[in-house]
Amino acid sequence: MTHSVSWIEDDTPVESFLTEEMRQEVCRDDGTLHRLYQALSPWPSAILPVHKFYQAILHAPDAPLDLHNAEFVATYVAILNHCIYARAHHGENFCATAPDRHKAEQVLAVLEQGDLQSDVLSDRQRAIALYTRKLSHTPETMTRENIDALTATGLSAAEIVHVNQITASFAYWTRMINGLGITLGDEAIGLETTTLTDIMEGQPNG
Repeated sequence: MTHSVSWIEDDTPVESFLTEEMRQEVCRDDGTLHRLYQALSPWPSAILPVHKFYQAILHAPDAPLDLHNAEFVATYVAILNHCIYARAHHGENFCATAPDRHKAEQVLAVLEQGDLQSDVLSDRQRAIALYTRKLSHTPETMTRENIDALTATGLSAAEIVHVNQITASFAYWTRMINGLGITLGDEAIGLETTTLTDIMEGQPNG
């Protein structure tokens, strides 16, 4: 059966290339495989390394940024690179991990509009967003002053490195997703079992 998770047509059934290690590490709790990983089925040996890379950056046990702030960076890169798939997943994660979901949705709306001077953003969020935008759009123009601006808002050296790694790695993720034409379909969105329909009904800016 040809799947339609991406622009590449592939008849390989998921069950034929899933190893036990993949089942343990990559599959979701309900046993399903993200469409992003299904799109790699023509070269399944890439799935585990790609997944481990993602986990090492965004979900490391000793991650300097908590998940909410890490998802802020990931979502903004997705917005900057117009990646619908990553925007949906990580935008939902950002909202789901927020103490105030409504405020989180306001923050995402500001990021979508590109209004980084909005009072909706904290000084810390603004500094991170400015760094993320510059590194994403014009990496050759980065200077030490961009790091100093993060330090000035209280970010530690480890947190700055984490912001840098999320921004750089999501440049990879968003290009991989957009380059293969990976679609959301009816995949559950984010860390919870929220569907794309739920997000579109509840988050007009999603």
